[in-house]
Amino acid sequence: MNREDSPFDLVRYPLKVRRLVVAGVRDLSPRMRRITLGGPELEGFVSLAPEDHVKLLFPAEGEAEPALPVVDERGEIRPPPGARPIARDYTIRARHADTIDIDFLLHGHGVASSWAARAAPGHVLGLAGPRGSRLLRMLPTWQLFVGDETALPEMTRRIEETPSAVRNFVVALVEDAKDQVAWPELAPPRVEIRWVHRADASGAGDVAKRLVDLVRAAKLPDPRDGFAWLAGEASETAAVMRLLVREQGWERIRVHASGHWKRGVVAHDHHEPLS
Repeated sequence: MNREDSPFDLVRYPLKVRRLVVAGVRDLSPRMRRITLGGPELEGFVSLAPEDHVKLLFPAEGEAEPALPVVDERGEIRPPPGARPIARDYTIRARHADTIDIDFLLHGHGVASSWAARAAPGHVLGLAGPRGSRLLRMLPTWQLFVGDETALPEMTRRIEETPSAVRNFVVALVEDAKDQVAWPELAPPRVEIRWVHRADASGAGDVAKRLVDLVRAAKLPDPRDGFAWLAGEASETAAVMRLLVREQGWERIRVHASGHWKRGVVAHDHHEPLS
């Protein structure tokens, strides 16, 4: 998508790799954990858009600290000697004066979830990026959000940073009712929300159908005045995107859709286009 086809302006940042230290850990629900990171190397960190993503660099098995890459004179990341660091993409939930918050889904497997489940103050994590921010040029009068636990941190941050006059409609996918408490910011009246529980679905296809059916049945305002933020599992996100664009007549420029993860794929590339 070129600039004329994109609703975003891109702001670039010099790439930097940082060594950060866990400053705090807080459980938001049985499966969501907020980890606060800080340290002197956080100075100068910028995140202007809620969907800014960074690469978190995790220690190898048995190591206390990650092997951090370096940024060369051309601004490109070069791996350290030996094994490459283990990296996963995450968004920033909040930026404070001298710390940042990142929310982790504790799903019982994978390097990021396993690290987060053991994290404690003083533990060390690497961070690279963000490379830039994409700033929405238009100011919609209302927004539609459809996403799962991997998307809700950025979606919640976007709602917080949106003018109060903008209406927000959310379809949120979580494991069960116990996980809803992780998102107190999504309560009415600021948000009109519908919850979908993965535990109640008969399978992956049923989850996608439930998301699509809820959006289809919702009494939403005119899409010409709105903007849709869709993210989560790639096939589920693509199903909602097809509903909006092919059935409901949304302009593609008013739909931002990202597959944060893909069922059966490790370290899925979220830049992969959806169809």
